[in-house]
Amino acid sequence: MGQRADFRRGCAKFVNTVIWALLLRPMPNRSISILLGLLPALLIASCSTVAPTSEAPSDTEEPPTAAPTGTTTPSPTPTATLTPSPTITSTPTITPTASFTSTPTETATPTNTPTALPPEITADVNLNCRYGPDSAYLYAWGVEEGRTATLDGRNYNSTWLWVQPWDALFHCWVTASGATPNVEYSAVPVVYPPLLTNSSVAPPKGVGASRSGSSVTISWSPAQPSVELGYLIEARICSGGFPLDVAITTTNTSYTLSDATSCSADSYGQVRVQNKLGYSTAVKVSWP
Repeated sequence: MGQRADFRRGCAKFVNTVIWALLLRPMPNRSISILLGLLPALLIASCSTVAPTSEAPSDTEEPPTAAPTGTTTPSPTPTATLTPSPTITSTPTITPTASFTSTPTETATPTNTPTALPPEITADVNLNCRYGPDSAYLYAWGVEEGRTATLDGRNYNSTWLWVQPWDALFHCWVTASGATPNVEYSAVPVVYPPLLTNSSVAPPKGVGASRSGSSVTISWSPAQPSVELGYLIEARICSGGFPLDVAITTTNTSYTLSDATSCSADSYGQVRVQNKLGYSTAVKVSWP
């Protein structure tokens, strides 16, 4: 009987150790419940087996002392803590805004712009090119019909044109009525170029003027005799309330002009000697 009691105490101690070992090992709640349900049956089955003895049973055997029953204190069941998974924050994507693509326009092929020709005239008839803008001036050159001349100026009312003939080295004046320009006269400047002179021609002497009402008489001394001797008077007079430029040639030693006094601008004049060689320098008139 002593061996049996020892066997049972050892068995109970072993089973108790196993129970504590299992309870102290982290396991899912469901597995722990299953083991706790099976262990009593396992304890009964294991410890009820009679251990073999060599001693004969004793009539005076003391009643077996019950093995202390171990009180199992259930270990706190680990509570599974749900650790929140990191939230994946989606990065906002930039949606491209649809832009309007302009439709390519056809580029016009550049055209060759013709180079503007310099202003010029073509003679409609044989033209006399003179020293000044009036038929009173001496002949300087000629422009044949169909020939051209560079157009570089005009007088204030576009009746005379200042040109350089294609075969001349200087400028002279032709009447606009006998020429065709390749530009509008408005595109041509008004010019007052100085008159070409010849130092071989002596200027007049004794030039003076007198007034009687609206008449102004200009006089001078005779020049030395020469071929085609004459005198040129260039004056600005008042006519009809407006200033008027005039050119007069004469072979006399005096000339009378009509000059009203109603113009705000002053009148003036000058005298030259002319002959086959050309013009002298001018002598100004002291206007009365």
